[in-house]
Amino acid sequence: MTPDLAQQRIAELRAQVARDDALYYQQARPEISDFAYDANRRELEDLERQFPQFARPDSPTQRVGDDRVPGFREVAHRQKMLSLDNTYNAEELRAFHARLARLLGTDDLGYTVEPKIDGLAVSLTYEDGRFVRAVTRGQGDRGDDVTANVRTIPSLPPQLAGGDVPRAVEIRGEIYLTAAEFERINAERIAAGEEPYANPRNLAAGTLKLLDPAEVARRKLDLVLYSLGHCEPAIVASQTDLQHRLRAWGLPVVERYWTVRGIEAAWAAVGELDRLRSRFAYGTDGAVIKLDDVAQQREAGATDKAPRWAIAYKFKPDTARTRLRAITIQVGKTGILSPVAELEPVLLAGSTISRATLHNEDEIRRKDIRVGDLVEIEKAGEVIPAVLQSFPAERPAGAPVFDLQAAVGGQCPVCAGRIARVVVAAEEAEGVAWKCQNYDCRAQRAGRLGFFCSRRALAIDGVGGVVAAKLVELGHVQDPPDLYDVALETLATLNLGTAEEPRVFGEKNAAKIVAAREAARALPLEKWLYALSVPDVGETTARELGRRHRTFDELADSPLLRAVLRRAELLAQREREAPASRKNPAKSDEDKARRKELCARLEAEVAVLEAGPLAGVPADLGPAVAASTREFLASGPGLRLRAKLRQLGIEPQGTVARAGVLTGKTLVLTGTLPTLTRESAEQKILAAGGKVSGSVSKKTSYVLAGEAAGSKLDKAQELGVPVLTEAEFLRLLG
Repeated sequence: MTPDLAQQRIAELRAQVARDDALYYQQARPEISDFAYDANRRELEDLERQFPQFARPDSPTQRVGDDRVPGFREVAHRQKMLSLDNTYNAEELRAFHARLARLLGTDDLGYTVEPKIDGLAVSLTYEDGRFVRAVTRGQGDRGDDVTANVRTIPSLPPQLAGGDVPRAVEIRGEIYLTAAEFERINAERIAAGEEPYANPRNLAAGTLKLLDPAEVARRKLDLVLYSLGHCEPAIVASQTDLQHRLRAWGLPVVERYWTVRGIEAAWAAVGELDRLRSRFAYGTDGAVIKLDDVAQQREAGATDKAPRWAIAYKFKPDTARTRLRAITIQVGKTGILSPVAELEPVLLAGSTISRATLHNEDEIRRKDIRVGDLVEIEKAGEVIPAVLQSFPAERPAGAPVFDLQAAVGGQCPVCAGRIARVVVAAEEAEGVAWKCQNYDCRAQRAGRLGFFCSRRALAIDGVGGVVAAKLVELGHVQDPPDLYDVALETLATLNLGTAEEPRVFGEKNAAKIVAAREAARALPLEKWLYALSVPDVGETTARELGRRHRTFDELADSPLLRAVLRRAELLAQREREAPASRKNPAKSDEDKARRKELCARLEAEVAVLEAGPLAGVPADLGPAVAASTREFLASGPGLRLRAKLRQLGIEPQGTVARAGVLTGKTLVLTGTLPTLTRESAEQKILAAGGKVSGSVSKKTSYVLAGEAAGSKLDKAQELGVPVLTEAEFLRLLG
């Protein structure tokens, strides 16, 4: 591979891996299997080693996947919480042993082999035997404080048993959801007309990041613990010793582990684990092989991302072969046309599979998948099944190459509207895809309504895909805010089944929707902006826009967005007119001098913008976002949505900093507040003109401290920074 091609491929892989990291760690909704993700990451690591001139410290290969989300305070781990390197083959496992043998000067090494739990990593802190804190891995050195949610787990003891407990200890493990609890929750959702959750891991991860501990308690999370972080004093001599101590302390641990000598014995244990793992209460996707001796662990050390003394062996994804009966087309909330494989039913990973994702038309052609083919499908980590490959040798004669435009007759299969090929970088697709151009397409309306009510948007529980589709089909809802016009009685009598087999939504479910939609009226501008599916505006971008604008009307005529677009124009002109441009070389010395003077003026104007209206504006707020936001809010659908909100008396407010009691003040938050979430406290600070910082310094005006405040409180007291309770903070705001 040439350096130019390598640089291009590295950029593609970095973008893909970063996107998949965000989907997996922060949104708990991965779109590809672990196997496919690991293959992309491995290819990226190999290319960065082969072409070190393109290595970058901000590459996703140089950091731990970050699971932090807004709404939780951040807490530093006393000992960094790392991830694990992994492998899918025995040769690499033996190479892992060989590296350790060279490093430690002996081939006689003891290992433990443990199940690799498919859950969400967490670190528990016990002080003098008492549980005080639970923190997610986050970015390794600090994570989200999820103590209130973890306290709802019945198997977690508030006090360690026995007398031989350390003064302070971090115990690491995984939060998970049992298969039985997952099925119970999905059965309830289906009965209520909502879409079922995709898999236990994603649901467990999403549940742990809910802001309502009562709702977390209803989900019945569980926990298993298996490793150690900071321990004071150091009382554990081996991983086997740790397993004994965890049991003695009354903590939930793995059902089975193996203590062996040598890598061949470890490999045999991996095989035995693979045969037994279906009996475990939690999902497993591999085995973790660790040096047993803690002194040898310390000698082996770690990289920035992973310990050198441990590795995860990942079991191969479950696959099966079946016939592709047909390719159907689904239309999502943004209008993207997504092909779906309709399969002869086949048993895979304990489930009967009859449908699988095909991603997009380009992917179908790249894999040469045709109707009638024998295909191999994969279900890894319980992700929606995907078609891996076809077998052309067994293809029916004359099977044509798939053509999406021909398959739908050149029009949207739902509304018969015009379709067009577009470049997309959205939730439903990546790259080039076909898109329905009719904003009022029924499928798009239903998708937007379901998204509008989703937990990450307005959290109006009860309006899943089935209910949303029915409300749109019956004409009750055109745009998402029309949900406010649907009467309780109409919701209660909604028939989600058929005339022959009715399935009435019910008054209890309807009442929940009415209560939730009323509560959503008070949500800030950023939530409404995200919920209304403004093109190119994701959750992070909506938050930035909401913090810089007071209302939808102000956003529609935003000087900030105009400045973003103006800067893009200036930079593009500077690139075209650069004196040394290769694409557009100067024609003469006079032309070069003219260009030099012009570029100086352009750079000066850019500097004025960046020092003024664009000061502190993140890269996420780029020209694509600015253009699509302005265009949408000025379009027919955008004006219609804004008018509807005014009619309903809904006027979402941004958290833009303005003159107030905290103008010029910087606050730091620490600990769990009695009634306010971290996000709502931040919004109040910004609304009162203040700033929020993540660290305490002499320039800090106040520290807002709650229960289990950590080192930030100590630092504030050391520096003499005023400390506020929640009650004092609210009195200060008046």
